[in-house]
Amino acid sequence: MNRVSSRTSLMLVSAVGLVLQSAAAMAQTPAADAGLEEVTVTAQRVSAKLQDVPLSVTALSASELQDRQVTNGLDMVRQVPNLIGSNNVGLGSAASFFLRGVGQDESIATSDPAVGVYVDGVYISRQIANNVLLYDLERVEVLRGPQGTLYGRNTSGGAIKFVTRKPGKEFTGYADVSYESEYQRAMITASVDMPLSDTLSSKLTAVHSDQQKGFQKSRTTGDEFWSPQADGVRAQLRWMPNDATDITGTVEYLKDSGQEIVGQDRLNDNPGTFFSVLSGLRGQMQETKTRAASINATIDFGSFQLESISGVRSLQQTFLIDASDQARAAYAIPNASTHNQWSQEFTFSGKAGAVDWLAGVFYMNERNRSFVGDELFLFGGIVAGNFMRDLNNNAKSSAAFAHATWHASDALSFTAGGRYTQEKKTVDVQQYIVFPVAVPGTIANYAPSSYPGAKGPLLPFWNTTQVVANGTEVAPKFTKFDPKVGVDYKLSDDAMVFASFTKGFKSGGWNARVTDPRDFVLYRPESVTSIEVGLKSTWLDNKLRLNLTYFDARYKDFIVSAINPATNSFITVNAAKMHNRGVEGELAWHPQEAVTFFANFGTNDAKYTQSTTAAISLSNKVKRTPKSTYSLGAELRESAGSGEVFANLWYSHQGKYYADLANSPYALVPDYPVLDASAGWESATKDWRLAVSCKNCANKENFHSALVFATLGFATQYPSLPRQVFLNARYSFGAKR
Repeated sequence: MNRVSSRTSLMLVSAVGLVLQSAAAMAQTPAADAGLEEVTVTAQRVSAKLQDVPLSVTALSASELQDRQVTNGLDMVRQVPNLIGSNNVGLGSAASFFLRGVGQDESIATSDPAVGVYVDGVYISRQIANNVLLYDLERVEVLRGPQGTLYGRNTSGGAIKFVTRKPGKEFTGYADVSYESEYQRAMITASVDMPLSDTLSSKLTAVHSDQQKGFQKSRTTGDEFWSPQADGVRAQLRWMPNDATDITGTVEYLKDSGQEIVGQDRLNDNPGTFFSVLSGLRGQMQETKTRAASINATIDFGSFQLESISGVRSLQQTFLIDASDQARAAYAIPNASTHNQWSQEFTFSGKAGAVDWLAGVFYMNERNRSFVGDELFLFGGIVAGNFMRDLNNNAKSSAAFAHATWHASDALSFTAGGRYTQEKKTVDVQQYIVFPVAVPGTIANYAPSSYPGAKGPLLPFWNTTQVVANGTEVAPKFTKFDPKVGVDYKLSDDAMVFASFTKGFKSGGWNARVTDPRDFVLYRPESVTSIEVGLKSTWLDNKLRLNLTYFDARYKDFIVSAINPATNSFITVNAAKMHNRGVEGELAWHPQEAVTFFANFGTNDAKYTQSTTAAISLSNKVKRTPKSTYSLGAELRESAGSGEVFANLWYSHQGKYYADLANSPYALVPDYPVLDASAGWESATKDWRLAVSCKNCANKENFHSALVFATLGFATQYPSLPRQVFLNARYSFGAKR
């Protein structure tokens, strides 16, 4: 790290600290203002005030996302109780989210996530490219706990909803420029709303990010790694012919590259920093290209409302990463894959007397093709070989759901709902050994030109026929019914208690990151039964908001990914029954107009109650599940001349956890405290905003994931981001936001 950046970040933290001390003193003098901002969410598929929704929901508005420096999916982690997130080992584009101890850290296409991600209501089936830049958002909602009734499959841990800004009826826009000097990263976002008529509006938003220096450097080759580059554009058209109809069409393209992360082998390479590595594998790279289109329509028919969400997404991903960090790569993973999905959902909602009701249907068709490699050079070449797998898997999922709330009185309400899901999946696999020259029995290599692995004639090794002969079903059908019942009671206009019983599930799949057909097995869906009891309350004339939740979740056929100690191969299996319970809390205090304080916390008491594989012991800690997480923050805004000065400080602490199933010593992630801060000035007319900010201001080094292959000679740890200090300028024009 250079000295200029270190001094800048220290000065920034000191300045923010002084400002916040002043804010604390000011907070002791009562003042009259409007209190905390009212938050509206769609967690129950209809718009409602956050404090009226009997669910565990965290909502972040556009201004909060900006003030807290949330620019990608992983930045949200410190804002949400019990949410753990990391890059999926060497893929910076992939965010592996674990919520209340439930998630998925295997990104191959035959495995599904347990925390569902949605963009404008469209479900994102693949987590290999979900850590993209977040730009021009209206809000983010994080629904904690299983969401099987309203959101369906693969939400056994929860759901994360990204909601983009819709085009407005007035000409307006902005340009936002940030620069980070140490790694020479420039990021530009620009957006303009253009009304075309009284009923038709449009919006065009573009983003460009370019980092010249990588966070990591190889001592063997001098190559730099992990230097994110991104270009994206989103175009939207919104038609509102009358008060009852609102239809928005969106097309988007995003290219993301430079996100290859080299883990550090702590058995052979430990220079004292995660950002100097030994890796001698040249040509490491990662690139994703995403194309998406959606149509969101709401039509009010008076007695009921119709919502339609149509989505098409296409993703191409290519990467080559070193999983071993050695001068001669012991284990390299190349990949070239395409992923296509389309989905349609219709939701009907209305009110019948004292009953609010909602019902809908959902359909999704997903097709994936992946060329996946395993390139080995172990024990000095005693064990060596290049493998390539041609993997095709498809999924068709359909569901019908209903949800109703009966308001028995002004204070007491009862809720009941259910979702029936039917899913069909298929898989076909061809496994090859890559030869340097043609020999009898080999065929021509037909991998796409984008495949970055070893090229050469292919010797068929095994295929779907052998998988079936070993007893693995390759065209399974899954059906599941998930019910929910709940009750809530308003203690007053400002306080509500609620309780719920919910079930959810995560879809089954195949253990496909293997080189032996006997390991290519089908695992069953994971199911969860969850109980929640909560309080939502506001106090002191809406100046204090306190929300608390107790949860108790029991998982059957708990799906885990791990390294089998007996074979040193990857496995994804139904490994156990798991029980987790804990408490979560969120607090916001706005003692006067100038200052606001924030806090959140989460606890986990997670344990395995039954083991179904030798890879797990009941005494093991549940991976990626710290006993506690908490965050503290403050925001100051004070008039200054022709504008307003502001400062934000956010401190978060994540408890230690094991990053692997076996609880290996090299996979024990230490406690991780992180300090983020920003300070700046905004003009009175809101057209100019200037700021300086830092992420991980104290430059705390840590790792978040690990691949421990000790018997093969390496134990790789994957780092979190280093400190970054940004200068930012934003200009807004037209109608003020």
